[in-house]
Amino acid sequence: MERSEFARLASMAPVPVRQGRMLAGAVLAAALGACAVAEDEGGTRIVESTLASSWQSTGPWTPEEDLRLSGPPGGYFGIVGALTTDSRDNIFVLDGMAQQIHVFAPDGAHLRTVGGKGEGPGEFRMATALAIGPGDSLWVTDPMTRRYSVFGPNGGFARGLTRGINGEANGERCSLTVNGSYLEWATRFPNEERTGDLSDIDLLHFHPVRVSTSTDEQDTLPRLEFTPQMADMPSMGMRRPVWIAPALRRTFDCSGSLWLAQSGEYRLYKRTLDGDTTVITSLVDARPADVNEADRDEIRRVFEGRPDVLADQLRALPEKKPIIEAMFVDGAGHLFVIPETSRVEPGTAIDVFREDGTFVGRMPVPETVTLTYEWAAHATPDYLLFAGADDAGTPYVTRLRIRR
Repeated sequence: MERSEFARLASMAPVPVRQGRMLAGAVLAAALGACAVAEDEGGTRIVESTLASSWQSTGPWTPEEDLRLSGPPGGYFGIVGALTTDSRDNIFVLDGMAQQIHVFAPDGAHLRTVGGKGEGPGEFRMATALAIGPGDSLWVTDPMTRRYSVFGPNGGFARGLTRGINGEANGERCSLTVNGSYLEWATRFPNEERTGDLSDIDLLHFHPVRVSTSTDEQDTLPRLEFTPQMADMPSMGMRRPVWIAPALRRTFDCSGSLWLAQSGEYRLYKRTLDGDTTVITSLVDARPADVNEADRDEIRRVFEGRPDVLADQLRALPEKKPIIEAMFVDGAGHLFVIPETSRVEPGTAIDVFREDGTFVGRMPVPETVTLTYEWAAHATPDYLLFAGADDAGTPYVTRLRIRR
C-alpha cells in the first residue's frame, strides 16, 4: 500500500498537540545554545536545535583538503557525474562526458579506467550512478540502456542486470544493502500519466525501489509526494516549474531508513522504508537567503536570446532561495546537509546530524574549495569527496579530511 507520508508531514506543525511546549523549548534552546527534544503521540522523536548548539556534544570537526584530482594522466575530467569509494579507500570518479570511470588510489595515483561509450558488455550510453557492493564490486547504473553493470574489485566486467525503472539514476552511499538489495528512486508524474498532458507536472511521486541483486525482482515501496512551485509562462503557453524554488531532497541511510526534506525550510524527516516517520529535526534559527542580483544574472545568461522566456522566469522568481542544497550520509550514523549560506555560492558550510536527529555542528568548507556539483558528493567516517571547479571552470574532485 502506498502512502503519501511527506505530503502530510510537510503541512503540519512539528508537534500538533505540544506545539506551545516545543516552541517554548526552542526559545529556551536558543538562549542556552542547546536543543529541545520531545516525542509526539505516535512516537516520533522531535528535535529542535540552533546553530549556537554546534559542537556541544563533541569537539569541532574541521574539513581540510588533502587531495585534489584533476583527471586521468594527461587529461581532464569532462563532467564529474558521480563519486564513490571502496573498502580500500580507492576513489571512483564517473566522467559523464567520456562515460568512463577512473579509479584512483588513496594517494591520488591513477589505477585504471573502467567502461567507455558503447552498448556492449561493460560499456555505457549514459551512466549516471555508482555504488560499491559486496567484495568491493562496482555497480554502475545506465538509464539509457536500462541496465546495471557489475564489475569485479579489479575492474573486470562481471555481469549485467536489467533495470526495470525509467528515468534518472543517482547512486548513494547506502544504495547497496547488507541483505543483497539495491535501492534507488523511481520518479513519476501522476497527473501527466492520468491526463496525457506533458505540461501537467505539478505533482511528483518519488518511489523508493528495492531491487534484488540476484533475481532482478523489484519491490516498490511507499512513496514520497511533492508539489513543486509552478508559474504561468505565457511565452511557453503552459505552467512550468519556477527556476529557483524548493525541491525534495532525499537520501537513503544504511539502517533501513531514508532522510527527506522540502528544501525551502530547514526541517529534516527520517522515516523507515515502510513509510513510518521516526525523527523530525530542524534548525530553528536557520533562515533562507534572499534571491539576489547574481541569481538573476545567472538566469539572464541561461535565457540569453529568448527575452520572452526570460521575462517570464524573472517575474516568477520567489523572494527566497531554498535553504538546503544537498544531503547525504557517511554510512556510520551521520547525516550531512549542505545549506545555502550567506556567501554567494552554496556549499560553503556542511551541517552534521546524528541518526537520532541531534545537531552535531556546522563545518566550514575551506575557502580554496568551491563545491559546484552538490549532487556529486560522497562521505565516509573519515573524509568527504566533492566535485568542484576552478576559476576557469575546469572540474576537479576534492577530498576533505575531517579533523576532529
